[in-house]
Amino acid sequence: MHKKTIGIGLIVIIGLTLVLFVTLTSENNTGGDSLTQEEAESGLNLQKNGANGTYTVNLISGDFGQESEGKVLNDTDCTPDEEGISRCHNDIELSDSNKKVTIVNPHNMKKNRCLRPGETVHLSRNQNGKVTVKLMEL
Repeated sequence: MHKKTIGIGLIVIIGLTLVLFVTLTSENNTGGDSLTQEEAESGLNLQKNGANGTYTVNLISGDFGQESEGKVLNDTDCTPDEEGISRCHNDIELSDSNKKVTIVNPHNMKKNRCLRPGETVHLSRNQNGKVTVKLMEL
């Protein structure tokens, strides 16, 4: 009887551990601000990111739903790496609320310029959680 109780207890503990693991894993893959920088940059040609005023970026704080417009407040931390890629940080004040989001914009500044304070941008999110920022005026 004692061995049977221990066996049932172990099965319950293993089951709860699996449920917790699956729940935490699925919550971390929902997109948006849960992407790491590596996930946000996965599959991108960083040398061309920003061509035609369209940037794929990583949302690191705040939220905006599926689409929004906003005004760029700043452009900081633009030191390039050994491949010439800068990961500039931009705060963007959303037009439809009093909210602010912060993005990391990976691009080669020698090929595609940084976002400039005061510019209006359109933000959108794809099904993979990646965020696109498009300049409203080039």
